[in-house]
Amino acid sequence: MRELTRTARHERRRLRITVFCGAGPADPEYMRAAAATGRLLAEHNVHVVYGGGLLGLMGALADSALAAGGEVTGVIPHALHTVGITHPGLSRLHVVPDMATRKERLTDLADGIMALPGGLGTLDELAGVWATAAHGTPARPVGLLNTRGYYNPLLHFLHTAAAAGFLAHHPGLRLDDLVLADDDPIRLLHYVAAHTGLPATALRVPANARGVT
Repeated sequence: MRELTRTARHERRRLRITVFCGAGPADPEYMRAAAATGRLLAEHNVHVVYGGGLLGLMGALADSALAAGGEVTGVIPHALHTVGITHPGLSRLHVVPDMATRKERLTDLADGIMALPGGLGTLDELAGVWATAAHGTPARPVGLLNTRGYYNPLLHFLHTAAAAGFLAHHPGLRLDDLVLADDDPIRLLHYVAAHTGLPATALRVPANARGVT
């Protein structure tokens, strides 16, 4: 699938957020955060795009979004497309040739990106988004759900790299343009939604939603 044009993304009224997260065994607090994020996105009429897995934070995210009536699209490489790994109940599933294509597809389908705790795959996906932005490609907004300070070491690295001049390929790019980290998924959602350039109607606010603080 070719990258969606900026015009096409603006014409679409339903916000699509790709969520990067881990698929392995995880701390219960991270699992609860993933489930809360999936429910939140569905309640706000966000189309969730993620790695297509059934296990770990991936499964918690998808299960919660689907249970709340949300639309969830998975993207999984052919080698991982097996019973017990691929989520069987998704709205739609893209089976792609390899991990590199998966990473590209996940980004192509996104208006914005959120990242929950994850491992090397999550780090690779984030690095790919930031590397293209640092070389001048318009960046999709990225929000890190910083549960229990999970992403503090990564944020320290980014600030260190910026101070050392290693993020200076694109002079107009600021570190704040690359990422926002917060432990509140509602604030992250509103940050990502506001920086997509899509109309405000792309994000539905539930009647019982609490305000962003």
